[in-house]
Amino acid sequence: MRSSKATPWIAGAGVVVVLLLVGAWFLAISPVLTAAGETSTTADQVEADNALLTDRIGVLREQFEQIDTFRAELATLRTSVPSDDDLAGYLRQLDGLAATHAVTLLTVSPSTPVAFVPEVAAAPSDAATSDSTGEDAAVDAAAAPASAAPAGLVSVPLGMTVVGGYENVRAFLDALQVGTERLYVVESVVGASQSDAEAGGGRPATAVGDLEINVSGYLFVLPDTTTASPAPEATEEPALPTRPEGRNPMVPLG
Repeated sequence: MRSSKATPWIAGAGVVVVLLLVGAWFLAISPVLTAAGETSTTADQVEADNALLTDRIGVLREQFEQIDTFRAELATLRTSVPSDDDLAGYLRQLDGLAATHAVTLLTVSPSTPVAFVPEVAAAPSDAATSDSTGEDAAVDAAAAPASAAPAGLVSVPLGMTVVGGYENVRAFLDALQVGTERLYVVESVVGASQSDAEAGGGRPATAVGDLEINVSGYLFVLPDTTTASPAPEATEEPALPTRPEGRNPMVPLG
């Protein structure tokens, strides 16, 4: 009889144990396992990030070892595209080229500097657009390379008129693009043959076969936007106390 009466208590105790185990799973064990899984995932991500940073640091270290080479290249580029227009200096270079190639610079006319705007790739024609779907057109637009230029780049329009022997003028035009420190991009050249004529009005004497050309192009200027570190402010040294004249410092005041 006692065993039959104890059976419900044993069954109830078993149910309570099961409920406690289920509660422990949902309230304690499962959250811990979930947190452990998240921690493991985070650790893997941190290791991947660390590996990526290590690779980047290695690349930067290799580049820093070549810093002197980069600085020399920058100095060379700065002579081609300086931080100010320095038109006087460039005109001296042109005079030197003209003398070297025995031509005469009749005029040199710089214009107002303007901000450089890269050319945008031409849009496809209407016929080509009608033959392609909207998706293909979007892919083509995304694939088209975008022109880029350093921020602050300025172009300085500069035209000139040169006259001289045919070969001399050709040599001068070639040196104009590769024979000076400054970068000068020729946009157009218009030439006219000359006839026999005496010197006058600022023009040299010409013969049949001589050539006069009008050249238009651009110089470039890239202002230096780097800021120098401010100089430390001068601070005055505090004045040290001095002994009053005519008083014995050993005698108490009062």
